[in-house]
Amino acid sequence: MTSPLRWTVWGTMVLLAGCSSRPGPVAEIEKVVPVEGTLTFQGKPLAGYQVTLIPVDGRRPATGVTDASGKFVLGTNRAGDGAPPGKHKVTVVWAGPSSAGEPGQESVIDNPAKLPKPAVRIPAKYAHADSSGLTQDIPPGGLKDLKIDLK
Repeated sequence: MTSPLRWTVWGTMVLLAGCSSRPGPVAEIEKVVPVEGTLTFQGKPLAGYQVTLIPVDGRRPATGVTDASGKFVLGTNRAGDGAPPGKHKVTVVWAGPSSAGEPGQESVIDNPAKLPKPAVRIPAKYAHADSSGLTQDIPPGGLKDLKIDLK
């Protein structure tokens, strides 16, 4: 093999070795079931709070943000698609009021200090899975009326 041909073959092999059909790590799509519910604090609905269910077996968590009446719909792979069935730890944190606009066009607040304060403050323990004391089993058929009442 002549020298220029050898370099051409070698260069092609290097280029092909660097090419891949995947741009990087790709998340596995979780099998989920529909889950929606209501979040309250001492019996009153909480608006603007993020509810997160974290599977105890390490799968991807499901999240949803409450509306003005405390209602939320959980999503894992995409917004509103549900949560993995099984046992979960639950966290609740202030997410702020929903921003106006179409999905992908929402306003973004880069500085958490500029985030509006919640109308109702909940105990800080609910922000962490290990201290919240909240667990939830999601059955294989999902849940349409999950009620989480914080004390």
